[in-house]
Amino acid sequence: MSVSTAPLVATELRLHRRHHVLAATGAMTALWVPLLVALPAPWRADALAWLLLLDIATLGLYFAPALAVVERANGVTAALRLTRLTPLRALAVRVATLALWAVGAAAVLLAVTRVAAWPTVLLGVVLTSVLFSLLAIAMVGRAETLTTYLARVPLVAGPLLLPALLRGTGLVDSPMLALSPVTGALDLLTGRWSAAHAGWLLVAIGLLGLMVVRLGFDVRPQRFAPAGRWPTLRPFAGPRWWRVARSYATTDVRTLLGDRLLLLLLVGVPIIAVAVRVASGVGLDWLEQRHGVDASQHLPVMWAFVLVVHLPVMAGTLAGLLFLEDRDADLLPALTTTRASLHTLLAYRLTVTVTAAAAFMAAGMLIAGVRHPLGWPGLLLTALAGATVSVVPAMLLASLGRDRVQGMALMKMMGLPLYVPIAWWYVDGPAGWLFGLIPTGWAAQTFWATSVPQALGFGVGAMASSAVLAVVLARHLLRSVT
Repeated sequence: MSVSTAPLVATELRLHRRHHVLAATGAMTALWVPLLVALPAPWRADALAWLLLLDIATLGLYFAPALAVVERANGVTAALRLTRLTPLRALAVRVATLALWAVGAAAVLLAVTRVAAWPTVLLGVVLTSVLFSLLAIAMVGRAETLTTYLARVPLVAGPLLLPALLRGTGLVDSPMLALSPVTGALDLLTGRWSAAHAGWLLVAIGLLGLMVVRLGFDVRPQRFAPAGRWPTLRPFAGPRWWRVARSYATTDVRTLLGDRLLLLLLVGVPIIAVAVRVASGVGLDWLEQRHGVDASQHLPVMWAFVLVVHLPVMAGTLAGLLFLEDRDADLLPALTTTRASLHTLLAYRLTVTVTAAAAFMAAGMLIAGVRHPLGWPGLLLTALAGATVSVVPAMLLASLGRDRVQGMALMKMMGLPLYVPIAWWYVDGPAGWLFGLIPTGWAAQTFWATSVPQALGFGVGAMASSAVLAVVLARHLLRSVT
């Protein structure tokens, strides 16, 4: 290591430690270990490959853009051009550090699963991690907010992941799928060595590296809008709380429209619902005809996972990231000194989050053609319970994340605990009530309830547990800001 690179590596390690990147990776790995151990031995290798592809090797998709946005806001990227440190060296250190954490997590999971072809798997982890880190930095580009990045992720990462998913699940088997480097990455993560796949991954990494050096680490003077281009702001009429709420709403809508994230959500939710509908019909028939597997008994689990848990968590996560954008812009401390108090912002944004989650769930269930044992009353109770759960990820990010990087770390850590209660479907007796410690478990049970008293009880449980967590986290947020 050269003398000029050593301080950069030390700084990068301190940055990761301060933003809890390593802690998030360790916590995530610790959560996956018992789940892998609980699987039957023949399933572990395949499960590990998917886990490495979709979670461990994707660390860069979370942390690389967040670090880039925060550094750009703090002027670190601009200062880079005043030093002898080249953008390529800074990029290499960041990508290598993220790959190191991914390899460490993969090594632990490999020790648990005892995969024989572990050298090939570790090589796959390194190459896949580097690929996703470079892809994330290229996608964030010169954006100043993470919402811009999140709007771009499905449009870029989706087409790259889809061929690997189609081939890995056996839905489609075509040589054309290998055009995506992620398809070859999945083969390596499964332990199947292929020089062609490794070479194609290296080519993709090289091309992305050249692009990122030009786009991700380039600094250009900020261009301001010409005079007269800014819209004229008119004061809102009505009570003060209404004027403040409308002001917040106008700002959020402009932010989401400017990042195209709102449009993506309006299109994305129907796409998810259509995918659920297809999987519930054609997908089940295909599984039974090709593999002789009758998965109809697991349909309620899939419906609950996607429509009752994922859609509200998605809405809450977006709200939490908006809070972190405000925190990084020093808006939250400023609100404590104005009449537009932080309490008003919390009340407004959580109300919008619950409303958006309810709309997502209603649209998703309608398009997916999901049925509830109790009919429309059951669907209504499920929508209310699931929508209330959306405040949990929102407040976890807003209260525990000090900036956008820590927010992405929290997203990694809270993902598995929020989705694990879906397993309540398979656990009978008192042990199942352990999943009730997490509000998403109550929401799922509301969807599975077979009687009105059951649905009411689980729905109230979801709302009450979410409200308690929201109040505790809101108090922590108010104390930390004031």
